Amino acid sequence: MVTFHYIEFKTHCHATENLEKVKKALDNLVGKELEVEISEAEGYYGNPIEILEGKISRNQDMDDFFDQLPKDFKRKLLKELERRIDERCNFFFRVDKSQAFEDEMVLTEGGNSIRVRARVESYPSRRETAIEKMREYLSTDE
Repeated sequence: MVTFHYIEFKTHCHATENLEKVKKALDNLVGKELEVEISEAEGYYGNPIEILEGKISRNQDMDDFFDQLPKDFKRKLLKELERRIDERCNFFFRVDKSQAFEDEMVLTEGGNSIRVRARVESYPSRRETAIEKMREYLSTDE
């Protein structure tokens, strides 16, 4: 079974968005309340942006996160696996933020999203090893 070093979540709350709703979208995605750090940034036109970042690192929490993802969602991740893992064994995907608020998990490439980065445990630390471990991990409930 694949394990992860950690899973990080990151999203932005723009001035036109409600911080509590963005936080709820994040919690819905994770499947539980996520402890987040909020930092402030400024947009291109001087607009305020809040950056929300959180991390889970307990094995049970990480397994629970992947277990609660819908099967069709995991199938899409599996199909795109090679392009979602980098040379440092990071597994990336983005979930539509407004859909996550509605408790729907939809993969997206767009900017209005929650970025997920899972650091795959791979010994030796090689991309090919991480891809194989993730393929096995995501295929377990097929």
